[in-house]
Amino acid sequence: MSKKNKRGVPKQGPVWRRSSVEATLDQMPKYNAHACGTGAHGDVKYNRAKQKRRLQRELGSEGAFGPLPYRQAI
Repeated sequence: MSKKNKRGVPKQGPVWRRSSVEATLDQMPKYNAHACGTGAHGDVKYNRAKQKRRLQRELGSEGAFGPLPYRQAI
């Protein structure tokens, strides 16, 4: 029978070993990219309520006797 090597905890030095890539990543600043803001902000799709408010504002600013695009002069 062959003798098995025992792999126990070393008495001195580090308990685990990290690669240079892991050590570099540990030194980098950590932040939550999702909390920092991802994606587009505000209305990015067609907003029916916003379009309706815009139309009402335009109609209200013209007044009762304002210029209408379909009205023909006689």
